[in-house]
Amino acid sequence: MLVTVKLYGTLRRFSQPGTPGMWQGNVAGGSTLQDLITLLGAPEGEVSVAAINGETVPFETPLPDGATVLLVTNVNGG
Repeated sequence: MLVTVKLYGTLRRFSQPGTPGMWQGNVAGGSTLQDLITLLGAPEGEVSVAAINGETVPFETPLPDGATVLLVTNVNGG
């Protein structure tokens, strides 16, 4: 299944070359949002919020084919 991922914050380091803040690729059928996060290599707890096709969802949510996924880290400041 083809998915497009928009990466924010420190997750931008998982972007593909030449496409800052983006990753696009195939994942196995039946993959969940957590499976995608693991595939990208993000450590547990780094992703704080995720959305599929504009809807905030839990990490256990299955990915639909052609999904656009947004992954966001916690924002810190001081």
